[in-house]
Order: sequence, then structure tokens, then C-alpha cells
Amino acid sequence: MKKIFLDSDVLLDLLLDREPFTDDIAEIVELCLSSNVKICVSPISITNINYIVEKLENQKKANAQTKKILKIVQVENVGQIVINKASNSKFKDFEDAVQNYCAKEAGHQILITRNTKDYKESNLSIMTPREYLAKLQSD
Repeated sequence: MKKIFLDSDVLLDLLLDREPFTDDIAEIVELCLSSNVKICVSPISITNINYIVEKLENQKKANAQTKKILKIVQVENVGQIVINKASNSKFKDFEDAVQNYCAKEAGHQILITRNTKDYKESNLSIMTPREYLAKLQSD
């Protein structure tokens, strides 16, 4: 089964309806669900989403959004290896390093994020949702 790895920011775009980014990530999610492509995230994404939605809205909404996301994603593992690689990396942001190595350890080749500049240390293919959609159309 084909899998894609999403960074927290694009999931927040979807859940919080952050324009002008919502349409691209919504299209990716719809395409994945209709074609049996597994959407994968790190555990950090789930905790970040819950925390941010709670701060912007309330705990009830945060819990509802977390449950909604968990119905459509596979949560990849973050263990000692991922944390060690992230802490020894040249990434400026530790969270981005953890996301990167979580995706890499789980066998992903593409990481979808809006913050591509934060992943310049990555050897994964880093794409925005729009770039990923363009890649799908060209394949």
C-alpha cells in the first residue's frame, strides 16, 4: 500500500480551515481516501494538533478534531532511534527533525509540509501540498 507523510502544519490547515491552504490539503486527503493511499503522521502531529486547537477553540473541539484525524491517519512510531537522529541532526527546529526522521524510519520518501525551508537538511523529497498535487498530475 502506498503511503504519504504529512507534517502538522498541513493537517492544521485542513482542521482550522486556514485559507488559502485548505483546498490543496483537502484534495490530497480526498484522493488518498478514495485510492487507498495511507496518510501517515508522527505522534507529535497528534499532540500538536490537540494542543493548538484547544488553545484556539476549546478542549471539546480539540478532542473532537483529534478523533477525526485519528480516523484517517496512521500514526508512525517515534522511538529512541528517531529522537537520537533528530537530536544529532543539523535541523534548526527539533520538532521538524523528529518529523523528518519519523518519516524516514517508516520508509517514506516524500514529506508534505508548507514549511519546506525548515527541511533543507532533509534527504527526503519535501513538497508543499500544491507541489504534491502537481506531481500526481504529471505521473
